[in-house]
Amino acid sequence: MIRNFMQKGFTLIELLTTMSVIAIISAVVFADFSGSEKRLALKRSAYQVAQDLRETEEMALASVSGADCGGGRSVCGFGLEFNAVQFPNSYLIFTDCSNDCASSNYQYDINDKSIKRIYLEKNIQIQGLSPSPLDIVFTAPDPVVWINKNNWGSEGIITLKTPQNETRVVRVNSVGMVAVE
Repeated sequence: MIRNFMQKGFTLIELLTTMSVIAIISAVVFADFSGSEKRLALKRSAYQVAQDLRETEEMALASVSGADCGGGRSVCGFGLEFNAVQFPNSYLIFTDCSNDCASSNYQYDINDKSIKRIYLEKNIQIQGLSPSPLDIVFTAPDPVVWINKNNWGSEGIITLKTPQNETRVVRVNSVGMVAVE
């Protein structure tokens, strides 16, 4: 009876083989983990840019209460400034201010009020902008989108990248449609 029990166990070679297979599978899974994490950070950053574009548009359409330019200047809209040369890993949300909104330049300048600077996730950078630098301003009461001082037939393209040169593209057009590719 004791002999049958001993014959039903695993041999040392069977245990070592099983452990080796588990180790190889684990190494393959963990080796790809960092690449997957960087791709996920890129995807999250692209969707963050798209969400901030939509949120800024909503701020303009809602004429955010409490928005103040100071110095007798009027709030003409809300915008985002992308400058890959000066700020490759961030962008700015701002209030477009002017003494006269009819003569506003619809881009970020010294008269405008910075709301907040958004930093992309670690190791994610702005690879390219079209046009570059890129200012997108949303105005109300009629929803108008100004892309580098142009409010019709234009498109802003923001390309984000990882250190491995994987990219995601965020597009916004002059009617306010935002898409992540």
